[in-house]
Amino acid sequence: MTTFIVTGATQGLGLATARALAADSRRRVVLAVRDLDRGRAAAAAIGSNVTALPLDLASLGDIERFIADWQGDLAGLVNNAGVQITDDTRLTCDGYEETCAVNHLGAVALTLGLLPRLVGGRVLFIGSGTHHPGNRMASLFGFRGARLTSVRAAARGDHDDAASIRQRGLDRYATSKFFNMVTAVELARRHPAEVTSFFAFDPGLMPGTGLARTAPLAARLAWSSVLRWVAPLLPDTSTPTRSGATAAWIMTADAAEASSGAVFAHDGAHARRVWDRVFDPATGRLVVDESVALVQQRRGAR
Repeated sequence: MTTFIVTGATQGLGLATARALAADSRRRVVLAVRDLDRGRAAAAAIGSNVTALPLDLASLGDIERFIADWQGDLAGLVNNAGVQITDDTRLTCDGYEETCAVNHLGAVALTLGLLPRLVGGRVLFIGSGTHHPGNRMASLFGFRGARLTSVRAAARGDHDDAASIRQRGLDRYATSKFFNMVTAVELARRHPAEVTSFFAFDPGLMPGTGLARTAPLAARLAWSSVLRWVAPLLPDTSTPTRSGATAAWIMTADAAEASSGAVFAHDGAHARRVWDRVFDPATGRLVVDESVALVQQRRGAR
């Protein structure tokens, strides 16, 4: 039985990905979640080959605990967990801005810590079309693309002083997704595909998921109701079920195996609207090296 970990899998894309992976009873799927009660309920609803384990990606210490406790080899790791905070600036227990910490640094720490278990396996980082400053669809929802290329600056919570609190949150989200996409591409450069493969995935706009939970009431209502009906008419939109099936395909299909370092879209094709900086080697070295340094810095501080 092959084993996959999916982080943040109690709802939305993560839950749909776990369900798609678990459809094959020869696979064991572990939901790594902050809310263990919800995780256990989700696992029970999917099937007997699914279990839940506690993991708080806002805490590098808890990530270290999870890695130390893990037993056995892995066929794949889906770094799905993510937050979009538009009502405040929040710092984690490690002193890092929470969006950067959960969406990116936590994923990097978990990936590198589990890498010895992922020989012959695959790692998926979740990106977003919002990372691209030229994405017109994303701009309709207030996104301006990634605003920083320094992970250190993002982790400090640096921001555009002229931007509103909500805009800062959107910028931080887009930037964290840019970091994830760059990281997948750079790790694929550093590790042979026959050892471990790395991919990035833009799941598309998926109205109805929990990402808008800190948005103003009107925006939350639109996200959970009106946009769910309008979305099929818009480009680059999908549903958790559709994108979850694609994520599971990336993690398991022979056809995806030769594409380590690729960025996939929600339809399984290579994403067409990816900012060219995602593939820039100098940017890749900077993002990964700074990310690793920040993770190790906190580890040394403890």
